[in-house]
Amino acid sequence: MDTVPRELLQAAYRRNPIHLLKIPLHFGIWAAVTWVLYATQHHPLAIPIGVACSWLIANLVRGLGAVAHDAVHGSCSRSKLASYVIALLCWAPTGMSVTLYTNYHLHHHKIANTYPDVDNFVVTDYTRNPVLARLLLLAVYTFAYPLYFLGCMARYVKRLSPLQRVRMNLELLGFYGLMAFFFWVMPRQVFFFFYILPFVFGAILASVTSMIEHYEMLPGEDAYSSRTYGTSARVTNFLWNNVTYHNEHHKFPGIPFYNLRSFHEAAYPHYDERVKSACHPTIVGVALSLYGRILKLDIAKLDERYRDLNKDDERRKMMALNGIQPGATA
Repeated sequence: MDTVPRELLQAAYRRNPIHLLKIPLHFGIWAAVTWVLYATQHHPLAIPIGVACSWLIANLVRGLGAVAHDAVHGSCSRSKLASYVIALLCWAPTGMSVTLYTNYHLHHHKIANTYPDVDNFVVTDYTRNPVLARLLLLAVYTFAYPLYFLGCMARYVKRLSPLQRVRMNLELLGFYGLMAFFFWVMPRQVFFFFYILPFVFGAILASVTSMIEHYEMLPGEDAYSSRTYGTSARVTNFLWNNVTYHNEHHKFPGIPFYNLRSFHEAAYPHYDERVKSACHPTIVGVALSLYGRILKLDIAKLDERYRDLNKDDERRKMMALNGIQPGATA
């Protein structure tokens, strides 16, 4: 990817704030879907309508999360305050503190795919039984990734300053206080389809896409650290705000979400074959392929990857590193 012409990169880094209108658009669609839930709560087809609405909400939340992710990288605004407000607003629906997420995510870019990287789920740390290892991998990469992720966040809480920890707790208190209010005022059925079921669907989406992005990818050069997927899934990418162009994001984290697809299409002829092999037109196809690799997991091969590594020392060393800076361009 180092051979991508400079003019393509310059165009890709160019900000256009008009695209931030996707934020009120996504929240507006969520509000409209909530009205549908109210209007159809007594309809004979209320349950399938509710499930469909929940699936749409889960995809909207994923798209809002992509904007928050860009704000964390400083790609939405040059203002730190504006970036924080955008990130707070768009990340809150995930139920996680954006202050904690910022610390984790910028650090993830620094240590991508190394042993301590959260996005590198090392199954042999939990079991060495081949059958149980495959089942655990399938669970984590089908629905349980957020549980694993949450368990890893304790190490990032320790990295926060006292003031950042206060802000983290205020963010969580504010969001869950708002959800408690919605729970109080909404009919239980409406609230279930408004937030509970979308949260479950979101966990599935997060699990599957985490597998696609980083499973079996190696540390080192950012151009080879992740996969791009769903390049033909135009509707999904509209809802997800191009988060599937993950390889481009890791190599050039300063490219705003709204420029990722056009950059990928323009830059693709300049990619080497190894990068091209990590670009996939579909989401389901590459996911099924990776599930197949999980079913063929070779414990001995995984052991070989970490054979000469002192895992405790590696974790201490990597966790002591600062994350990349917001606004980093490569």
